[in-house]
Amino acid sequence: MPTWPGACAGLFMKRRLTRAIPLLLLASLWLGLAARRGNFGHLARPRLEPLVSLEVLDGDTYRLPGGDLVRLLSVDTPERGAPWFEGDQEPWASQASDFARARIARTARLELLTLDERDAHGRLLAHVLVDGEPLAALLAEAGLAAPTLTRFGDGGFPEQARDVARRARATAFEPPWRWRRRHRREHE
Repeated sequence: MPTWPGACAGLFMKRRLTRAIPLLLLASLWLGLAARRGNFGHLARPRLEPLVSLEVLDGDTYRLPGGDLVRLLSVDTPERGAPWFEGDQEPWASQASDFARARIARTARLELLTLDERDAHGRLLAHVLVDGEPLAALLAEAGLAAPTLTRFGDGGFPEQARDVARRARATAFEPPWRWRRRHRREHE
């Protein structure tokens, strides 16, 4: 026959367990839903999709054949003129776009690597692979894009982000994120 303190300890443990189990189940459900929605990129599975074509809008923004916009991960390219900016980062913006167009045009294998996450503007965040190489790394190696690993993280693709950072050359232009902050027009 258990003693009174021993019986209380057993009852106490049983109550703690009955409270903990529902909390653990709820936490597991929440994590599963968050991963499925893309809020935890490291838990989501990468998707590698072959592409037939890709329209270059600027050095780091592209349009898929279905109309979806893609934002290239791991780099930031110079800004073209736009109504919301005073000025532009020419000639580097055009050089980055031209470089991307030329590299995509002569590739034998064009692919999209993504976790199906989107940025604040609704663009699909992805790496564009040209013949197996990240286009972001080629742009950075040519000095036409600034790496963003230290500013925005690896986007769920640490290997590609490290490759971009390793291959990056110094740029002749101000980092685009700094330029945008200094040249953004006030909304009227």
